[in-house]
Amino acid sequence: MSYEPRMRGRRFGRPITRKSSAKSKRESHESSFFYEEPTPINPIEIRFSTLNSLEHLGNQRFALPPFSDHFQRWTKDVRAVLGEFENLLPQVVNEQYSVSIEKTLISLQTALDERTGAETKISGETAETQRQLSACENELSRLEHDHKIMTSQIRRKYEQSFEKMRREIDTIDKQRLRILHEKPTLLQRLFRGSDTKLEEKTNALQSKKDDLDGRRGALKQDLEKHRIDYENKRKQLVEKTETIRVRMSDVKGKSVDDALDLRKHACEELSRVVSETVEKLLKEQNSQNIEGTEQTV
Repeated sequence: MSYEPRMRGRRFGRPITRKSSAKSKRESHESSFFYEEPTPINPIEIRFSTLNSLEHLGNQRFALPPFSDHFQRWTKDVRAVLGEFENLLPQVVNEQYSVSIEKTLISLQTALDERTGAETKISGETAETQRQLSACENELSRLEHDHKIMTSQIRRKYEQSFEKMRREIDTIDKQRLRILHEKPTLLQRLFRGSDTKLEEKTNALQSKKDDLDGRRGALKQDLEKHRIDYENKRKQLVEKTETIRVRMSDVKGKSVDDALDLRKHACEELSRVVSETVEKLLKEQNSQNIEGTEQTV
């Protein structure tokens, strides 16, 4: 009995399977990841998000001037919100939508430019008024300083002459007293020489005292003249300073605000256009869906 070797082969009906490699698994995973179905865009959600952003911008306040920088930044934010809306729903961008949006934005920008121009003008007036006020205050301070220096110089000049005259008076007075205490000689008694010298010294002493009194009077006159001149100049400067302060108050009263009402109204108008545009899009989509259903039936 002969022996036939058994043929090894594929069992009938068993499918051929190959073990998946790590690379093929990774490629399969990446393929399923990158080719995921995109999430459908919901116009209602986009409208809600856009209207919410516009409402927030319409109620935004600016704390401190200058507002021109705030206006520029705020306008860019508004355009960014509209740009995002148009990117998500490009089918809404038609001539009617573009004209309505651009009309509102141009009107808004014109009004904000007017506010910016007014603010720039007020800022310039404020700076000029402040400069004039500072100049007047500096001039007033300089006037008071010069007045003190001039008064001191006048007094010092007279005091120097007073000191010289007092020394001369003391000298003459000592000479006069010495004559009074001296015993006259025989010739002096005969010719009354001692009396003559005494009279000369007395007259000279009185003359010097009169001169001293006159110089004191001149000092008072010079001080009074300088004081009157100083008071007149000071009065003019004080009046000028007060006038500038009043002008400064008037300029500050013309300050520009943050244009909240204007910006809020513009955002409400933009929201209306966005809302009407999306509503129109939804109606068109609904109409297309109904037509498609009818054709299928």
